[in-house]
Amino acid sequence: MRDFATVLRHASEDFEFSREMRYYTGKLHVAIGDQAWLADYDDGRLLSVAPADSRPQDAAIAISGTREQWEEMTAAHPRPFFQSLQSSSIKHGVRLSNTDQLYAYLPALNRLMQIFRQLNAQGA
Repeated sequence: MRDFATVLRHASEDFEFSREMRYYTGKLHVAIGDQAWLADYDDGRLLSVAPADSRPQDAAIAISGTREQWEEMTAAHPRPFFQSLQSSSIKHGVRLSNTDQLYAYLPALNRLMQIFRQLNAQGA
């Protein structure tokens, strides 16, 4: 599985992700098992991404799951209900922040998952 910071850097170069993430100013926290990252955005531009504490603290958008859940979500061909963040949350227990920002930027986050899958398929 790819390092999440690498995935975000690739996503920043993707037209669809960038278009859907435009205007976002705030923090994105992602936890994969016992590893976590905090990304800081300004008007849709990635300013920084770094390892973080496992708690999202003041991040407006937070996604967390076990390593196994992430492996399922980022598989080349995800099993049913692992193909999107919302269905992964509802059916498989992936935790999402319940914020307006999460839902406003859900298309960007689902595109991020597609990019994650593509990078995993290319190999670590």
